[in-house]
Amino acid sequence: MKKYFSGKNFTLYNGDCIEILNQLSANSINMIFADPPYFLSNGSFTCHAGRRVSVKKGDWDLGDGAQKNLEFHIEWLKACKRVLKPNGTIWVSGTYHSIYQCGVALEINGYHFLNDVVWFKPNAAPNLSCRFFYCKS
Repeated sequence: MKKYFSGKNFTLYNGDCIEILNQLSANSINMIFADPPYFLSNGSFTCHAGRRVSVKKGDWDLGDGAQKNLEFHIEWLKACKRVLKPNGTIWVSGTYHSIYQCGVALEINGYHFLNDVVWFKPNAAPNLSCRFFYCKS
């Protein structure tokens, strides 16, 4: 397992999370911050620098249907649960495209929810498709 960066009190690894987690000892990690794929690469579009652009990030962000996506979240969260210390914590970043499946996968894996943190992003991409609620300020 190759370290990407080591600091005074932490280490970052870059690679397939399940492969890396499987190499770590059980109950050895204090905190995990995860930003799993949102499965947004579906032929849709967004705005970048004032231009309409594809949202395809790469093959890693292609969804495989609701059931397969949920199974993916269950698998990586199970691997995280194995390495977290009993008093460890996990923070999972997501969008409404994926976070609800992550929530179900967290429940299936026996995690205990303490908080939801919502980020108000005033500089978010504009609602180009005109299909979403928005707040005009």
